[in-house]
Amino acid sequence: MSGIPPVFKTLGTPLQIFDIRETAGMISLPTPLYRPDYNFIVHLTQGHASQQVDAAVKHIGPHDVLFVKQGNVTALLETSDDVEGYVVVFEESTLHHLLSKEKLIHLFSTGTVVHLPDDTSHWLTPLFGLLTRELYQFTPDIGICYSLFQAALMKIIAADNGQHKSVTRSSEITFAFKELVYKHHVEQRAVSFYVDKLAVSVNYLNRCVQQTLGTAPKEWINKVNILHSQLLLQDFTKDIAAVAFELNYEDPGYFGRLFKKITHLTPSEYRASLVQSLS
Repeated sequence: MSGIPPVFKTLGTPLQIFDIRETAGMISLPTPLYRPDYNFIVHLTQGHASQQVDAAVKHIGPHDVLFVKQGNVTALLETSDDVEGYVVVFEESTLHHLLSKEKLIHLFSTGTVVHLPDDTSHWLTPLFGLLTRELYQFTPDIGICYSLFQAALMKIIAADNGQHKSVTRSSEITFAFKELVYKHHVEQRAVSFYVDKLAVSVNYLNRCVQQTLGTAPKEWINKVNILHSQLLLQDFTKDIAAVAFELNYEDPGYFGRLFKKITHLTPSEYRASLVQSLS
């Protein structure tokens, strides 16, 4: 898990857990945008936090669970002084090992934030405590750790089933589309590429994505590309044209117009905002 923030980098296991109360004070907020090569969930038991996930800002409070998928562009924006809970970080292989395809799609397609009933949230807290104790033993039993985390995920999904519809073919196609876009968006911006990969028609993909995400596939691809450009613009050694070329935009002017359409700032204005946040 190479992209994990240094404050969390303490274990070499594919599943890790951290007590928010012990780590919150060591993080300078807001954190820079980054694209993790792992998944993570945040379960708050007290206090409040705000996290950017792709282009949206998610606000979470007590008994909320936030899901961030590998490939999302994300940043922790703020936390209250009394924030408590756990962050569980896990590799993609762990997720596929623990959940069926249907459960996996449900977990990451029904919503980024799930508000749990109080009793479910209270049930999770000691379980995450047990997971922490096992993982931080000198020789942790990863099988026990997987079982504990699987139980937590299944409990969250069960609580969420009452708030959302079951997984549909439309949400399954959209989930697969998003995964492909995260992997190929730099080289492939044509909708036809994703239509071929998914073996569906253009009209059907449009209908699925519009129904699930509220936007057209082409707009989603553009949004992911511009989010990626925001990461690259954090490197002040690269000029804006170089960032455009790195993302395969042959015309930096077109890149700038698209950037402003999506973010409401020009690339120069966005970079200036980064300088201001650092000062």
